[in-house]
Amino acid sequence: MADRVTVDIEGLRERIDEAYSDNPLWTELSLAQKLRRLLLDGLEKVESDRAPKPPAKG
Repeated sequence: MADRVTVDIEGLRERIDEAYSDNPLWTELSLAQKLRRLLLDGLEKVESDRAPKPPAKG
């Protein structure tokens, strides 16, 4: 069974809708799909920021 959560997005709807407004496909997505995409993007950024950095050469 899928994990579900109730989220209060009061005051965020416009920001969510405009997050990728330069991509015409964004307007075709449901709110749930947009939220999932934004969550995945945020998680990927956090994970890449936390990844060990190679030692600097020099």
